[in-house]
Amino acid sequence: MKKKNEILKICFAIYSAAIIIQNVLATKQIDIFKFTVTTGILISPLVFIIQDVVSEIFKYKEAKKMILLGFFMNFIGVMFFTVAINLPSSNYWTNQQAFATVLGTTFRISIASFTAYIIGSLINSKIMVKLKEKNNSLFIRAISSTIVGQFLDNSLFAFIGFLGILPLNSILSMIIGATIFEVMYEIILYPVTKFTIKKLNNYIVS
Repeated sequence: MKKKNEILKICFAIYSAAIIIQNVLATKQIDIFKFTVTTGILISPLVFIIQDVVSEIFKYKEAKKMILLGFFMNFIGVMFFTVAINLPSSNYWTNQQAFATVLGTTFRISIASFTAYIIGSLINSKIMVKLKEKNNSLFIRAISSTIVGQFLDNSLFAFIGFLGILPLNSILSMIIGATIFEVMYEIILYPVTKFTIKKLNNYIVS
């Protein structure tokens, strides 16, 4: 039990930090081939691996706790960013606009981000656990849960955040592009996920 608690604490800490970093990186968009995605995909692999590891080893109950903690810490981060942006600047501070651009967010984007994250992540974890109960392979569980979970995440974020602002084809490009690259990440990093789960399982039973 002590070893499990140690691993959970580490996973919770890394996951929460990664979620906050991902939220900040999401303020920049880049084009990959013909798809528009945010630089949040740079840290997405770490988020996926931790979420898969906790869902696989500790089941949905602990994964849900971790996801909710990530949600809470992300919310706290946004609140403090907002306060910091609105505090009167020093006379010597000349980067207020850049600071606000990087760390600021609109109410609509915040709602889109929080809604997409909580629903997509919980569905992702739930599918992985349910597929394990049906004796599907780890590869099938990891990839299937990512396809559904991230498609929901990207769809909710794009439609809630940008419907009526961006053209429909741009929104669809954002959804499809982000989902494709995230699933590719999951496939490429599957050996890392499998290795990590195996090592942690061995550590727990040793």
